[in-house]
Amino acid sequence: MTPNLQSDETAAEESGLICSAQAGDQDAFAALIDRHISHVRTFLALKAPVSHLVDELAHDTFVFACRHLGEFAPGTSLRAWLRAIAWNLLHAEVQRFAREQRNLDRLATWQAEASLSEVGHTEPPVEAEHLQHCLEELPEPLRELIVLKYRDESSTDEIAARLKRSLVWVRVSLFRVRAQLRECIEAKLSASKSC
Repeated sequence: MTPNLQSDETAAEESGLICSAQAGDQDAFAALIDRHISHVRTFLALKAPVSHLVDELAHDTFVFACRHLGEFAPGTSLRAWLRAIAWNLLHAEVQRFAREQRNLDRLATWQAEASLSEVGHTEPPVEAEHLQHCLEELPEPLRELIVLKYRDESSTDEIAARLKRSLVWVRVSLFRVRAQLRECIEAKLSASKSC
């Protein structure tokens, strides 16, 4: 068999699998995953800043592809489409991490300034006082989450294991509690300015 004939047969077989998967055949989609999973994982391994993202993003790539397979144009490269999905998910994760890191840095600065004020070195900034009050107003499970993340400097994986929660729950809860703290601080700042 010549190489062109073999690649033509492979392309025709893949087109058939894509059409079947678009029609709802889960076995056909599973076959497509088997064909492309190693390529997607290799692509992500070469691009991801940390190795633990590879499996998670590869999984997310195929979940997204499954949900949006109807948007895939037959006759185009499925491999390139999957790579584009993986790249977009990786880019979004890196941006999310950068935002989280900025929030962590701000919170650490507030905590450091508050600690200095407790030993009499300087007056705490108003935001640090408000942060302390907002932290005290949090329900206990969320306060524990903040303590584990910022005081104990536990990773999200460690927090998930300790609290017996999923990694997704920890990430979403941290995102929400940071937003809640930010809103609380902004509300207290607005209230103090109006007095």
